Amino acid sequence: MMFIRPVRGSDREALLDLGRAAGHGMTTVPKSPEQINHRIDQSARAFSSKGKANADHIFYMVLEEDGEVVGTCCIFPNLGEKRPFYSYRLAHLSAQDQKRNIRSETDILMLVNDYHGYTEIGTLFLLPEKRGGGRGRLLSFARFMLMAIDKARFGDQVMAEIRGWSGDDGIFPFYEHIAQKFFQISFLEADKRSAHDHQFIADLMPKYPVYTDLLPQKAIDVIGKPHASSKPAMDLLIDQGFRYHKLIDIFDGGPSIEAPIDEIKTIRLAQIRKVEIGTPPKDGAKAIISTTDMTNFVCMQTMMEPQGDTLILTQQQADIMNLAQGDDILASPLFSKSK
Repeated sequence: MMFIRPVRGSDREALLDLGRAAGHGMTTVPKSPEQINHRIDQSARAFSSKGKANADHIFYMVLEEDGEVVGTCCIFPNLGEKRPFYSYRLAHLSAQDQKRNIRSETDILMLVNDYHGYTEIGTLFLLPEKRGGGRGRLLSFARFMLMAIDKARFGDQVMAEIRGWSGDDGIFPFYEHIAQKFFQISFLEADKRSAHDHQFIADLMPKYPVYTDLLPQKAIDVIGKPHASSKPAMDLLIDQGFRYHKLIDIFDGGPSIEAPIDEIKTIRLAQIRKVEIGTPPKDGAKAIISTTDMTNFVCMQTMMEPQGDTLILTQQQADIMNLAQGDDILASPLFSKSK
C-alpha cells in the first residue's frame, strides 16, 4: 500500500538515496546530510505550527510504499518573504510608422518579482523505477489535500515552476544565451546557488528588458517550453486549474503556472466525510483522501461512493491513517477529465 506522510528523522538514509537518484537537474531535492537535516527541521516546524506559514516553513512529504520511501514532494508556503523570487515576464510590443506604413512587433523579457506572497509547490520526485501507477498524481495532489485542511496557512495564489527544455547534451539554450552571459557560471552552479542566494541575481541580471528578436532562434524556441520529462506533471496541474500567464524561469525559460487556491479542483471539491470501517466499493469513484489534522497528515487513494456522508476504509487503511469508526476524513474525487 502507498501513502503520503510528512518526512521524519528515520527517513534520512532513504532521502540520501533519492537525492543521488535525482542527480543535478533537481536542485530543490536535498542531497547532502546537512541539507536533509535542515529540511526535516523546517518541515517539523511547519507541520507543528499554527497560523500563517512563514518563509522558514517547508512542508516536506514522502511517498511510502510497502515500507519504502520512493518519492518526495514539497510546499513552500510563502515566497518572497525573506528574498525576492525572480521571474521573466514575456510581453509583446508593437510600433508603427504610419508615414511609411511600416509595422514592427517584438517580444520582450522583463525581470519581475510577481510571485511575492504566493505558495509554491515543488520538489516532486519519484525513483525512476517507481514512475507510473498513479504515484506521481498522488504526490502532486497530496499537496492540495494538505492545503485544503487549512487554506489560511497558505497564500491566496499557488504557483509551480515547470522545468525548462534542454537538449540531449544537457545544455539549456535559454540559459546559455541570456543568464550565462552575465553570471559566467554553468547552469548547474547558478541553479544550485539560487536555492539559497538570490542577491547575485539582483546584482548581475540585466535591469532592462531583453528583446527576444536579438536572441538566437534556438533560445527563442524554448521560451515557456516544458522539458519532456516535466510535461506530464504540468498537464496534471493544468487539469487542476493552473494556467500559464507568460511568466518563465530566468534560468531555463520553463513556464511558471499558477492558480487561485480556491479554484484548484482537488481543493474546491474536497469534503469532510465520516469514516466507516469495511470494504470500499469496487465499482465506486476514485478519490484522494487525507486526515483532517495537519500534524498527523496522511494521504492516500481509495474508492468511494460518489454521494453520501460516509467513506469506507479497510482496517489497514484506517490503521495507517490512525482513524477509527466515526472519525472525520477529507475526500476529493479523482476525475480522468476536467470538471
